[in-house]
Amino acid sequence: MKRIVIFCLLLAGVLPLRAQDMWKYFTPEDFARRRAAVMDSIGDGVAVFLGAELPEAYVKFRQDNNFYYLSGVETPDAVLVLDGRARSTTLLVPDHTPGDIKQEARIEVGEAAAAAYRVDRVLSKKNLTATLDTLLPAGHTVYLYQGPEETAEMSPDRSKQLRSKRKNDPWDGRIPRETIFSNLIKDKYPDIIVKDITPVLHAMRRVKDKKEIAVLRECGKIGALGFNEAMKVTRPGLYEYQMVAACDFYYQYNGQQNPAYFAIAASGERGLDWHYNANNHKMESGDVVLLDYAPDLNYYCTDITRTWPVNGKFTDDQLKMYACIAEFREKAIEALKPGVTYEDLIAVGQEVYSKHGYDTLWPNYAGHFVGMAVHDVGSRKEPFGPGVVFNLEPIIEDKTKKIHFRLEDTIVITEDGCEVLTGDTPVDPKEIEKLIAEKGIFE
Repeated sequence: MKRIVIFCLLLAGVLPLRAQDMWKYFTPEDFARRRAAVMDSIGDGVAVFLGAELPEAYVKFRQDNNFYYLSGVETPDAVLVLDGRARSTTLLVPDHTPGDIKQEARIEVGEAAAAAYRVDRVLSKKNLTATLDTLLPAGHTVYLYQGPEETAEMSPDRSKQLRSKRKNDPWDGRIPRETIFSNLIKDKYPDIIVKDITPVLHAMRRVKDKKEIAVLRECGKIGALGFNEAMKVTRPGLYEYQMVAACDFYYQYNGQQNPAYFAIAASGERGLDWHYNANNHKMESGDVVLLDYAPDLNYYCTDITRTWPVNGKFTDDQLKMYACIAEFREKAIEALKPGVTYEDLIAVGQEVYSKHGYDTLWPNYAGHFVGMAVHDVGSRKEPFGPGVVFNLEPIIEDKTKKIHFRLEDTIVITEDGCEVLTGDTPVDPKEIEKLIAEKGIFE
């Protein structure tokens, strides 16, 4: 009889532990702690967060980063309401979930789901107005996320650029979803105070905890070993996309959720276009090929780039340029520790590039933050501290010779130094040449 009851609950989709099946690294308590930290920051206020909408295209749904960060919920069109005064959480979900949403992410209204997600109540989204009417009396403060939504292969910087372009286009003028929601709140509750919760979440996300770093460590390992497979298949006459396919096979076989961003497989002069992604040219002997590509694992991304010779042997001229960025990488890793600033890395770069005589070929750039987005939140003005994840990105390019070299690694700052999370793919030229000489996955 007991087995029959459990089987019926599984069919109904209401078994309390079902939602947790998708949390390989996190527990419901982890998300609850993050919500508690937000409630600490808003006092007696109310914070409202919108989940991502169901995509228009037939693509896999991926929740907004901030919504997932606070809830672990992967149901589309959900709403999360945090009441700072009562220290309570209300999750509101649509009455009908599309069939293409993975089964363990579907949420039924009621106590079972509330227990599974460690929230106080799970209601139908039809109750959103009544919920806000109760929580937003005159003079109360509501906190809204005013930054752009972050879903699959999206980063805040690129989203902001697109929103600015739309707004300033006289034949477009589209208003972002978060702005529309904020305006609706202000119209319906004119006597409340609206504040931006974005800085609070960005500060929280900038410093990763041990569990987040564990995801990033596995993601970095998968990405790096995928690069090794890409090096092995590299041959003159092969198309760039065929090299990417070796990465794709390895990434998907090892459980990537999505690519962290589109693959940049740029051979020859195409490397001068930093975000080239056509990947449809034949690789030629004598050229170098740049691969910039990484997986997204459980809502966390890494970022990796290596540059290597298509024919398997660096020329003397290529080695001179490569040695410069390899030394910048080495010196920057030695320098990275708590208290170091972005400007300190720039100073390291200036010294190294000047030493090699390539100071005019350096874009005066060291890298960016990485996390739930590949260009993650974080301020370059703040010193690095334990748990900050930074993407070190030495670059050198000669537009006259039409050649571009780039190395890129995802690195976490530790208590007394740093750890390279993508170090399982080689940097040393001899080791790279040795890998290229090996038999590829498709050979």
